[in-house]
Amino acid sequence: MFPARAVVPDFRLVETLDLGNTQLAPALRGARDRLCKGLVARGVTPILCESWEALQGLNALHRGNWFPLLPKPSSAPAFWLGLVDGEGEVVATHAVVLVDCAASNFGAKLADLSALHDPGSAPADEWAFVASEAAHDTRGKVAWIVAGWTRPDWRGAGLFRRLGELARLVALARWNPKWVVGLVDPETVPVWSGRGGGRCRLEERPGILYHQSGVGRLPLHFMRWSRHAVYMDLGLCAGPSW
Repeated sequence: MFPARAVVPDFRLVETLDLGNTQLAPALRGARDRLCKGLVARGVTPILCESWEALQGLNALHRGNWFPLLPKPSSAPAFWLGLVDGEGEVVATHAVVLVDCAASNFGAKLADLSALHDPGSAPADEWAFVASEAAHDTRGKVAWIVAGWTRPDWRGAGLFRRLGELARLVALARWNPKWVVGLVDPETVPVWSGRGGGRCRLEERPGILYHQSGVGRLPLHFMRWSRHAVYMDLGLCAGPSW
């Protein structure tokens, strides 16, 4: 039996996921299998879980080396991928939240906190200032990458880039978003601006200032991939990245 612990309920192996029956589905399956094989060769198994409570529990358990999670609206569709070692421990995560930006751009939804909280539920001391032009230019269906973490003893093992690509692949297969975005802490900009980010647009300066209740003021860089850029990173097509 696969050695996953009860802290991760109702998980599925990523290598068994149904990736649909679109024209690109066979290529997506090939890219998924390649990424999973590369991760298994490094001693971890990719899983998918839809329990946000389980992710919050993991975040609390590893708070010493993992930033507090950003909040998300309770109604927002989401999933997270984890990498599980031979002891059944989750040693890395990437989560994805679907944000509907058809009526209001992503920057505006950050500024009014509707990308983070259900209407009327944001803490009184929480606010966001968004000066990022790219964030205000991001409309349509948006997959928001959050909760990227690798346990310290597994850092440098080549997990981060592969898990990020896998998370973006699953997001595209599930939701076919127009954009994939992320908010990057200045400390992790070097990671995302290297191979880990692929063909993303990562703003040089932190154009977003977010005051998270109970955490404090966070300067954040906006990062964005177009749908086509994700396909290019996966080796499924060629051409301009956006």
